Amino acid sequence: MTSLLRRQLLSQVLTLGPTWLSGEQTGELSLTATRGVTALNTYFARVLPQTIPAGLAPFAILAWVAWADWVSFVILAVTMATVPIFMILLGLAARDRTEEEWVQLSHLGARFFDVLQGLPTLRTLGQSRTGRRSIEEATDDLRKATLANLRVAFLSSLALELLAAVGTALVALFLGLRLLDGRMVFGTALAILILAPEVYLPLRRAASEFHASTEGQAAAARILDVLDEQPATGAISVPVATRAAPLPDVRRYGLEVSRLTVRYPGRDESTINDVDLTVAPGEHVALRGPSGSGKSTLLGVILGFVTPLAGTLSVGGVDLATVDPRMWRRQIAWVPQRPSLFRGTLADNVAIGDRHATPEALHKAVTMAGLDELVASLPSGLDTPVGEGGFTLSAGERQRVAIARAVLRDAPLILFDEPASHLDHDREALLAQLLAPFLAERMVVIAAHHRELVGRIDRVVDLSSRRPFAVDGPRRADALFSGPPR
Repeated sequence: MTSLLRRQLLSQVLTLGPTWLSGEQTGELSLTATRGVTALNTYFARVLPQTIPAGLAPFAILAWVAWADWVSFVILAVTMATVPIFMILLGLAARDRTEEEWVQLSHLGARFFDVLQGLPTLRTLGQSRTGRRSIEEATDDLRKATLANLRVAFLSSLALELLAAVGTALVALFLGLRLLDGRMVFGTALAILILAPEVYLPLRRAASEFHASTEGQAAAARILDVLDEQPATGAISVPVATRAAPLPDVRRYGLEVSRLTVRYPGRDESTINDVDLTVAPGEHVALRGPSGSGKSTLLGVILGFVTPLAGTLSVGGVDLATVDPRMWRRQIAWVPQRPSLFRGTLADNVAIGDRHATPEALHKAVTMAGLDELVASLPSGLDTPVGEGGFTLSAGERQRVAIARAVLRDAPLILFDEPASHLDHDREALLAQLLAPFLAERMVVIAAHHRELVGRIDRVVDLSSRRPFAVDGPRRADALFSGPPR
């Protein structure tokens, strides 16, 4: 069950998409998917199985005691009836304390992950102590919440043990008095005295397991929140299972954007508003405009990461909202502004573009991305580990790794999001020359502040202000990129 729940959680996160994930804390989600799911397993494996004996065994014993001795039955029934009351009251208190403990644990996990990721920046700015102090504060908050939860758990255990002891003692007292008076058979009294603690035992075990599983119940609330999250702006809104329309080849039909409007949650104004754009097969289109004008948003819509408020994105007259997004993305290669590199070798990171690529194709992609010098300087070449996040590589080298992925993917539609923002002029010119044959027959959409990488630009689309697209077809791209965005 644990592995199944983790797969469902991961599948839901992938469905919600990168835009939703950008508003979440990675450390907190990681904690939920690992420790949270494991703790929840305790609830299903230990608490729920205890409900059957806790509900049946005491009543079976009470039925026999009622037949054997009604006085002992009354004592046991009255004291046992108070156990659920205490369990409910103390359980509510334990739930509140555990939820607070889980919140503090999530904050600690998120802060620890953030500090680890930002450690180079913190050390550069001389703020390492600030990061450490942040973790210490979160740890202290977690300690206080944990102690408060333990106090409730110990109080609950004490109350239940006391009730069980008092009930058993009263039964023993009345049995003893009647044995002295000769009104009770010894065998019956002994049987009742042995069975008396068993009346409380299933309830005490259930209560104990309940407290052991409260962390899992607190994590369950967060897990259910993620699983119940509905894709909205920033994610794929149509279930994949319902997307059965055939997907036309973008090489033949091109890409058409019609009356597209995107507005992010919490914003009054649209990022892009009522825009139209057609990209013909093999055409190279540049998106120009200041930061915040919607260049990356438009690329996100094309990728299926951002759902528009209105408008359509279609290929050959087929609305992509009716197409399986996985099939659509097979026709796309994406070079983001800030590429993600993973723990592994340089070859592993490039091969994300195509896991089945041959060594020859891999080396060709590396060469075309201008990584020859880097590979030659590494001790093990392409087999050199680059570390999580590509920490051992410069920002420009990470961008070239992303370009190599796109080349290796060999898709008909290439999306660039400021791919040369960390490259110097000479390196950018070299890459433009190397990529020219590869991009010649492919549809290219590039978001950039200036002319980057793509040597041939057929059309420039200006995204300045909130107005619809202004297409400057007749003007030369060089002239459009020569000055600041208008």
